[in-house]
Amino acid sequence: MILLLSGWGQKFDSLKAIFKDLTFDPIFFAQNPIIHVDYSKFSNIEEFFASIEEQNLNPKMVIGWSLGGQLAIRLIEKKIINPKSLILIAPPFQMVKDEKINTAMSQKTYQEFYNNFTTSPSRTLKQFSILTAMNDKHSKEIAKNLDITDKNSDNLKFWLEELKNFTCFNINFSNFPKTIFLQGKGDMIVHPNQTNYFQERIKDFTLELFPNCGHAPHLNDPDKVREIVFYELGLIQSRR
Repeated sequence: MILLLSGWGQKFDSLKAIFKDLTFDPIFFAQNPIIHVDYSKFSNIEEFFASIEEQNLNPKMVIGWSLGGQLAIRLIEKKIINPKSLILIAPPFQMVKDEKINTAMSQKTYQEFYNNFTTSPSRTLKQFSILTAMNDKHSKEIAKNLDITDKNSDNLKFWLEELKNFTCFNINFSNFPKTIFLQGKGDMIVHPNQTNYFQERIKDFTLELFPNCGHAPHLNDPDKVREIVFYELGLIQSRR
């Protein structure tokens, strides 16, 4: 099983493009189905955790983008899931700055974004798409094609609040699986320097930096991301 958790405001299955070509090893994917987790259905973090726990999932790999990566981290620390490998795509160590971390969004910027989303969710999500694609060599194409959705906008407000309130400073990373971190050098949503906080805490950690890339490395260079994922799954023998 391969478990995927998408980013805030994105369609729950927006990471499906990573696995667009499954024909070369149908037996593997028959034995390891791809499961997209729709956390936006929930407006309570404990209900979300309980839902995953009830399913008794045993994923071989977990892939989480942004907020989805943060949730993957929390599920692993709570021992709700125990994957062999973890692919993190630009999750924040902490979204909003405080005395512990300076390379993060200011309280003022967060509050402005939250207020804008409250009054005009659809327009704010479109602006968020532009920010996600900013500094990317494919910025126009990515901003246009991002799978954003304002469905469950009340729940998305809850998850936006969760992004503000949660910090990975409270996570015990001592027993984490092999972790590969994908980070765009030009990310305007999560400061690239936040990778240092993860690298200091996760024992088996590999950082893959994407030049000319914003907050969506999997859309910036899908072939490279697919190669990383398939190599870790043992589907290809080497990487270029």
